[in-house]
Order: sequence, then structure tokens, then C-alpha cells
Amino acid sequence: MSDTPTSTKARRIKVTALPRRGTRAAESFFASYSAINRFFHFVLHLVGHTDQAAETAHQALVETEPDEAKRQEMIAAWARRQSATDALRQNRQLFLEIVLVRHVENFLNYLGALLYEIFTQRPETLRSSDRIEVASVLRHDSIESLVREIAERKVESLSYSSFQDLADFFQDRFKISIADQIPFAALEEAIETRNISVHNRCVMNRRFVTRLGLEESAVGKRRDLYITHLDSLVPLLATVVRVLDRRAGSKLRLRGVRFAQSLSTRKANSAMHRTGQPPAAPPAAPPAAGR
Repeated sequence: MSDTPTSTKARRIKVTALPRRGTRAAESFFASYSAINRFFHFVLHLVGHTDQAAETAHQALVETEPDEAKRQEMIAAWARRQSATDALRQNRQLFLEIVLVRHVENFLNYLGALLYEIFTQRPETLRSSDRIEVASVLRHDSIESLVREIAERKVESLSYSSFQDLADFFQDRFKISIADQIPFAALEEAIETRNISVHNRCVMNRRFVTRLGLEESAVGKRRDLYITHLDSLVPLLATVVRVLDRRAGSKLRLRGVRFAQSLSTRKANSAMHRTGQPPAAPPAAPPAAGR
């Protein structure tokens, strides 16, 4: 299989089985996860079907054309054309950047939403030396409302942390590891790729090569993306979220929801071939963390 996302046959990103239960943060993560994957598959199928329909029409026109000279002219023009597959191949980098960035953003939003759930369900985890103004306290008519505001402030402050700092916070505050060493390195690489895609047109800068331990000569060169990057990243994200959500839920005794009742993730993950329609929008989450 070529590294370009251009096969006219069904080309699916490798995904793992989705869980049936977890936190609200995980519920929203897997809703978006399914939608992103379905968009990817929809584009590939649209391109494939477009080329197939065009070829069928071309063959029919050639076969019914009585003039041999015109037939040869049509065949020559067909050979020179740019197919939908060719166009997708030319735009491979942009297309894969869009999908990768959306997956990484979804993961970072999950971490922020999980922190918010932890803080609001277990307010004792908010204990710190941070101060809050009396005026802010008096604006609230209940302790629950105050806790939500403090939790939002804490999540927002953590959203400016690096991924490593965020992982350290999870470990120090909750004694929970976001991911094991090898998955963590892959996540860090994906997040840094997201950063240069959003801020530097996917051109590697000094920060990128330093954080990933690359040669200095890579500075100024484009970070080329291929389908293999998504093949490794997409199932990894689902696995990391599933494991982290289970760890957090068990250790901190978080309330969970049954996805089968509130979110048809499996139907959303498989319905692309039938409908191509996006799922219902998940609930809004607090600011994403780990930029």
C-alpha cells in the first residue's frame, strides 16, 4: 500500500475497539475521534467513487463514438487528465496535517476535560496555595458553583503548560501516569508536529528538532506526513485515552457514563460508508491543555 492517501479502494485508518463506559471527557473524545475518522474515510471514498464514475462515463463515450479520430482524441485527452486521485495525492500533506491536527486537538481537549471532571467531582484535589479574591467568592450562591469556577481557572492555567509539565502534574497531584514511556514519546512527537503545523506551516524549527532529538540540519525543512503516521497515531490515541480514563476513574472514583446509552460511538465509527453524516456535536469542553 502506498504511503499516499490515494487508493481508490477502501483505505481505512487503523482503529481500536472503543470502550462502552467512561468519563464524560472520554465520551466527548470518542465522539470527535469517530467523526474525524469518518471524515477521513469519506474523503477517500468520495475521491475513489468520483474517479470510478468518470472512468465508466469515459469508456461509454469512447465505445459509442463512431468517428475513430475523435475516439483517439478522447483517449489521449483522458490520459492527460488530472484525476481526483491525482489531486488528492498532490494535496496529501495538507490533508494529513488537517486530520492529524484535529486528532491531537481532540486528545488535548480530553485532558483538559478530564481535569475539570476530577476537580469538580473531587474538590479536595484543588487544594493548593493559590488565592482567590473575596469578591469572586461572594459572586457564587453555592459551594458547587465556586468549585466549578476554581476548576475552570485551574484547567485554563494548565492549558498553557507543555505536555511534559501536564504529565508531571497528573503524576504529582493524582499519582496517575498519562502514558507509558514509548506511547508518551509518540504523543509528544504528534503534539510537536501539531504545533509546527499550526504555527509554522509544518516547517521544523529549532524547538521541534531539540525536543525530538533530531539533527540540527532538519531546521527549516518541512515535516512530511504520510498515511503511516496516522496508522500509528490514531489507534494509539484511543488506547491511551481508554487506559488513562480507566486509571483515573478507578483511582479517583469518578462517576462514569455508559456510552451505549448516551453516545452511539460504534455506529458513528461504522456509518461513514452508509451515510457520510457527522455525529451529534459533543458537549462543550473546558480549554484544552498541553499546548
